[in-house]
Amino acid sequence: MRPVTGLRPGPSAPLPGTLRRALGGGLLMGVALGVGTESGPVIADAVGASGFVARLIPAAAVSALAVPLVVLALRRRGGSLRDLGFGGTGANLRALLIGVGVTGAAAALVLGAGTAAGLLHWSRPDLGTLAGYVVANGVVALLLEALPEETTLRGYVWTALRERFGGAASALATTAVFLVVPGVSTLAGAATARLLGREAGPVGAAPGGQEPVGYLVLLTVFGLMLVMARTAVRRAPLCVSIGAHLTFLTVNRVVYEGDRRGAGWHADVSSPDVELLVPAYLLVATAGFAVWRLAERLVARRRGGPSGESFGQCGGAEAGGRDRSWTAGHAVAHHGGQSGSASPGTPRRLRPTPGRERPLDPLSASAETPGGAPVETSAAALDRLPDPPVHRRGRDHRRRGDGDEHRLPSRRGRRR
Repeated sequence: MRPVTGLRPGPSAPLPGTLRRALGGGLLMGVALGVGTESGPVIADAVGASGFVARLIPAAAVSALAVPLVVLALRRRGGSLRDLGFGGTGANLRALLIGVGVTGAAAALVLGAGTAAGLLHWSRPDLGTLAGYVVANGVVALLLEALPEETTLRGYVWTALRERFGGAASALATTAVFLVVPGVSTLAGAATARLLGREAGPVGAAPGGQEPVGYLVLLTVFGLMLVMARTAVRRAPLCVSIGAHLTFLTVNRVVYEGDRRGAGWHADVSSPDVELLVPAYLLVATAGFAVWRLAERLVARRRGGPSGESFGQCGGAEAGGRDRSWTAGHAVAHHGGQSGSASPGTPRRLRPTPGRERPLDPLSASAETPGGAPVETSAAALDRLPDPPVHRRGRDHRRRGDGDEHRLPSRRGRRR
């Protein structure tokens, strides 16, 4: 499998297969979420787990169902998790921190402005309790939501769509699949609960009986922000969206639900409309990731590497790039070892391309004959080079000059 990622259209892929994989990724995530959250408590009761371990078991069950099935689907097509946007350990950590930093800064900016405007009133923080909650909630949220959702949606679904569509269409379609996941999870959860003899929860477009319209609007803004995060860097881009996802969940649970969750810190809101600060900071985070992406493109252009078309590529900075040093050296060697600024009688000294132990052509100053003697590179040596092929020595070629050696003679020249 050769996934094409980023924000430029990729090569055409069969439409039925593309849609089948995209919808399959969303259905897989919804089923894994519903089955894992309903079967997890049963497993926890069976082993006598409580507290943090009881919360960890359903989360681990969701990841254990979703991620291996994605890996299996990738291997059937000759791919791996790196094709979805994972990288090495260092690249993954850097990308994760970028996602956390941009989203956290956006939340601090918007919520800080809301606090200054008197919309939020904070409790006295208990730093020890807060630190413990952030760590514990981070582990659970990673396994329950961030890792499986990003792997299936911004990973598998996004990559499948980019094989057929451009960046904007893929972003909208990935977000549309994201909106289907909560409804599928409530349906799968209700079916699993009945099979296990438990009371089934409500089935609907939003989980937990939440107001569906507002929930889906927020989910749309959240999904678009995660897509922008996923395309912000070239190395391990999927980990950026994982970091952004984790930060979003942590901030909201501390700020708006910290008192109920025992987070050690929370905010009292002046009115329910204060929750509009959440989509506001998501929009600011989206703009932040867009700026980060632009900055990486500018840096890549200055370094002479791939820019926009390789964004979101999982293979690193060199993925899909060209050996520009070889291309330039080959062009010089093909034109007699001379550049535009070199004098006609002085051949340009070529440096071997990194990774090549032999020179590109015998005109290189570092070239040697098979016997070990250096090759003569003077103007006289150039004069002794063999003549061009017969079809290039016609009158038509001499009239056009050396600059047209790649053009074939005209028919009139061949008749003569």
